Amino acid sequence: MNLDNLDLFVHIMQAQNVPCYRLETDFSNLYQVDLALRGRLYTNYNYQNLHDFIISHCHDSEILRIKDDFHLVNYFILIEDTKSESDKQEFYISVGPVLETMPTPDQIYQLMAKRALPEKLLRDLQTYYCNITIPPDFNVFESTLINIACHLFSRDFKFQTFSDSGDLSIESIIGNSQLSEDPSIASQSIEERYETEENLLEAITAGDHARAVRYHGKFRNFKIMPRSENTLTNRKNLVIVLNTLCRKAVQKGHVHPMYIDELSTRFAIQINQVRSLKDLDTLESDMIHKYCLLVHNRSMKNYSQIVQQCITYTDFHYAEPLTLAFFAERCHVTKSYLSSLFKKETGGNLTDYIHSVRISHSLFLLNSTQMPIHIVAANCGYNDINYFIKLFKRLNGISPKQYRIQLRNN
Repeated sequence: MNLDNLDLFVHIMQAQNVPCYRLETDFSNLYQVDLALRGRLYTNYNYQNLHDFIISHCHDSEILRIKDDFHLVNYFILIEDTKSESDKQEFYISVGPVLETMPTPDQIYQLMAKRALPEKLLRDLQTYYCNITIPPDFNVFESTLINIACHLFSRDFKFQTFSDSGDLSIESIIGNSQLSEDPSIASQSIEERYETEENLLEAITAGDHARAVRYHGKFRNFKIMPRSENTLTNRKNLVIVLNTLCRKAVQKGHVHPMYIDELSTRFAIQINQVRSLKDLDTLESDMIHKYCLLVHNRSMKNYSQIVQQCITYTDFHYAEPLTLAFFAERCHVTKSYLSSLFKKETGGNLTDYIHSVRISHSLFLLNSTQMPIHIVAANCGYNDINYFIKLFKRLNGISPKQYRIQLRNN
């Protein structure tokens, strides 16, 4: 068996926010099957019964599917690594836990009563379940799991299913286990959520869209306790929070507040107008993309205060009479110093930057309005229509009139 295929299998499962890992030879990491839930609940809990059950029931070409009385579903796969006839090794892969559906409060109360757990743990258990992956379509998930396993491990796998009921116990006898004084069930999940949130915001601050998408997918897996009975309202509230977090992250990326406010306001309006969960999913993805793009295009992290001031003022006052002399006086430096500094930090000269901002805005006006070309020019800081046409053609290859003709033809 190619061990690279094992790594690929693990990555595919983890990409769906489903825990997947190779069990240690001594099964010392078996506690991960319930994210250490039982180990936190009980002071002397061990997973020996589950260990023995896996050894006895997990066979070649079968995927052992176990649903325990905490409603957690786990999968175990026996893999043979055959280097030679005399050197054959066996190891196990664990996939999960996942949930088929979110347990209701009544179901949580029932399992708490069965285990004589104190009522004060209800909220902790609810928080714990909020951080377990629920595949959007469980049948599709299991079909994907078995098909990928068949393809990568060259076996015709089938499921072997067990449920931990009164007739079958796959864990230590509860009566022999002592409840911990302070189980701290939800603490690890909360810590993981905050760590993922921080990684997401750091990626946005850096304008790293690929990394932001990866952590956003993981962040989405952490389901916050609902504040309302309306599902859409709950999701909207979470997207509003995300919008706020993204805004603060972009601010750390040294983007001017005017740009941030413009984008965050636009998203706030869109969130309010959304009428379906699917549209919210799309909006969230667009939000991550646009905020990363804003950092990529507008971050002034590596610029001096003088250059930042010139860029920001130009971006918002492009229609004013801007010149190198104007900015030199505004920044209290000589023209030669400012020209040299701007070129050193940006790779271009200040005058060209002023023209690029103005012509860029003229493209927007030509595209979105019916203003006469001389009015467009004036709105972009050019009182000389001929000079505007000359610059426009130099930067775009065609005249403003030809640009509009192309727009109409398209």
